[in-house]
Amino acid sequence: ERRRETSWAHQIATAALFTAPLLVYGAHPKAILEHPAADLIKSIPSVWDETRVLAFSEIGEVVAFARRHRAVWFLVVANGPTARSVAVPLSFLGGGACEALLVADQLDDPAAVRVDHSTVRRDDSLKVDLRAGGGFVARFA
Repeated sequence: ERRRETSWAHQIATAALFTAPLLVYGAHPKAILEHPAADLIKSIPSVWDETRVLAFSEIGEVVAFARRHRAVWFLVVANGPTARSVAVPLSFLGGGACEALLVADQLDDPAAVRVDHSTVRRDDSLKVDLRAGGGFVARFA
């Protein structure tokens, strides 16, 4: 198990947090294609048109980005050593409703993720519960 002290949601978040012209995943392709978050993983772009560092980010503790590729926004959070809950305003989204694909920590099992679908608007906030070493990724289209 190469994740060490991080959850799968944290590992997925790193693909959207780190900037590189080529995304390379350290896993067998079959494992990625069979992962519950495969749809989100396959949709993470390698280049971004806009990046916003969210206000609650704190060096060494938690990082949160809102990143846009074309008309699609991603909310990406990677947590440090302390479990926390954060309310994330979705004010970066455009007008109208967005379909959200959400990948979050399964709080009682670091080897599992929770995948949900929702409809959100820019005046909404998302409550994100993060385990120590946890993560969260949402795609808004």
